[in-house]
Amino acid sequence: MALIKKISTSSRNGDTSALFTLMLTTFAKSNWSEDLYLTPVLISTKTRSTTLSLAIKRLKAYSQMAEKDEVRDTQVRNLFKLVEGYTHIPIAKIKEAALLVYSIMVQYGMGIINEDYAEESSDVDSLLTDLSQADILIAIAKLQGVTETIAALNVAQKDFENLAVQQAEDDSVKKDLASASKLKKEIIAAFNGNLMGYMNTMAMVKPEIYEATTKTIAELVDTNNELVKRRRKTDEADAEVV
Repeated sequence: MALIKKISTSSRNGDTSALFTLMLTTFAKSNWSEDLYLTPVLISTKTRSTTLSLAIKRLKAYSQMAEKDEVRDTQVRNLFKLVEGYTHIPIAKIKEAALLVYSIMVQYGMGIINEDYAEESSDVDSLLTDLSQADILIAIAKLQGVTETIAALNVAQKDFENLAVQQAEDDSVKKDLASASKLKKEIIAAFNGNLMGYMNTMAMVKPEIYEATTKTIAELVDTNNELVKRRRKTDEADAEVV
């Protein structure tokens, strides 16, 4: 019978979360209520697995915020460069309109893209409000492409703020959530130190009850560990090429 091996501590956060989700699904197919040792261990494992999953989702949200902020920054750059370009055109009515619009924008400066998220959001909102004044809108209408660029910035700003609100709400609920990497180490250590040995032993003592589940868990762990090995070999090969 195949015994369960230790989970590789080099497993990635996402891989570990996926592995434990599959293992808990496997355990759930049987009734372990009469096993007074295994029942609380599974409850503890499920709690750790859920917390790890939430931590990973939180990290993904932060990553998405960075991506949406970059989209917003790009639109800010596009707007400044476009309007500034029009200020150099030797056509009086266009140059005059561009200078009026640019006079509003320089009060903020393109440096707002280097501010922290909250400060940049505030400044972008204020900039968009100032650019929506009646006389400024008339000037903007004379500058081809500027209306569309402002609209794109407006969309990027709303997308970022919507995600920021969602993230703030999540943080208010999970403000004490441990980091995903720390949680991953804890859940793997708990499995390698207790659950693995117990299931291997019980599969030999009472194979009719534990062997099938142990075999499936062993296959899941082997698949995970093989993934870690392949990834390490790929990284080493890439390093040699460099």
